[in-house]
Amino acid sequence: MEILPIDKKKSFISRKLIGGIIAGVALVIAVAIPAFFIEKITPGYVGVVYSPNGGIQKNTLSQGWNFVGLFDKVTEYPIRLRTVEYKDVALATSDGKRIEMDLSYTYKIDPSKVVSMFNEFGPIAIEEIEDTYLKKRLQDAARIAVSKYTVLQLYGEKSSNASADIESIYKDDVKVLGFFVENLTLGTPKPDAKTQDAIDARVQAAQENDRKKIELETAKIEAERKKVDAQADADSQLIRAQGQAKANQVIQHSLTKELIEYKKAEKWDGKLPTVSGSDANIIQFPIDPSAKESKK
Repeated sequence: MEILPIDKKKSFISRKLIGGIIAGVALVIAVAIPAFFIEKITPGYVGVVYSPNGGIQKNTLSQGWNFVGLFDKVTEYPIRLRTVEYKDVALATSDGKRIEMDLSYTYKIDPSKVVSMFNEFGPIAIEEIEDTYLKKRLQDAARIAVSKYTVLQLYGEKSSNASADIESIYKDDVKVLGFFVENLTLGTPKPDAKTQDAIDARVQAAQENDRKKIELETAKIEAERKKVDAQADADSQLIRAQGQAKANQVIQHSLTKELIEYKKAEKWDGKLPTVSGSDANIIQFPIDPSAKESKK
C-alpha cells in the first residue's frame, strides 16, 4: 500500500471537499430552479398569469401544478362557492330608524371572466376584493332595499322580502364582472336603545290589542252558543207543550158522563160522607133499579 506524503494528502482532501461542495450546489440548483417555473393552483380556483414582458395571458391555469415563466405572476380566483359575512352593516328604514344588520351570502366567479376581472382589479387577492368592492356594492344594495320597509316590518313578516330584494339588486349589480351571488341572508335588526324601547312598546300594544280581539271573539262565540242553547230549550218546551195539548185534547174527547161516574164509584170506599150543616155537598151515586126491587 502506497503511503502518500502529507502535502499530497491535503491536496487530495481539498479536491474531494471542493467536488462535494460543487455537487451539493448543483443538486440544490437542480431542485430549486424548477420551483421558479412551477405554480400550484388551489383546488376550486383558476389562475391568471401576468408577465412583465407580455402582459396578461389569455389562457388561465387550472388547479394543480402548472409551468410558468421565470418572472410570471399568478393571481388566483375562486370558481367554487365561497361564503362571505359582514357584521353590523349600518342601514336606515323607511320610518327613519337607524339600525345595524348582519349580512351573509355565497358566490363564485365565472371562469370565462377572470381575465377581465384581473384587468379591473389588478393583481390583488380575492379577500381584498371581498372587503372593498363587493362589500361596498352590497351595502348600497342593502340601503336601497331596506329603505322600503319599517323597522317593525324587518322584525316580522317582511324580513324575507327585504332579503330577497337585497339579493336581487346585489346579484344584478355584480354579475356584470362575473360574480355569481346566491343564498343571501339578512340578520335580525339591531336598533339603538331608544328605538328598541319604542319597538318594545309597539309590540306590547299590538299584543294587547290581539288579546282583546281574542276575548271579544270568545265572548261572541259564547253569546252565540247561549243563544243556540236558549232556542233549543224553547223549541223543546214548545214541543212538550204541543204534545201535552194534544194529549189533553185526546183525553177530553174520550171523557163521557158514564166514565166519570164510574171513576167516582171506583174510588169510593163504601162509606157515606159525614156532613155538617145544610150547605154541605152530598155526593150521590146512581142506584141500580134492580137493587130497589129486591129491597121491597
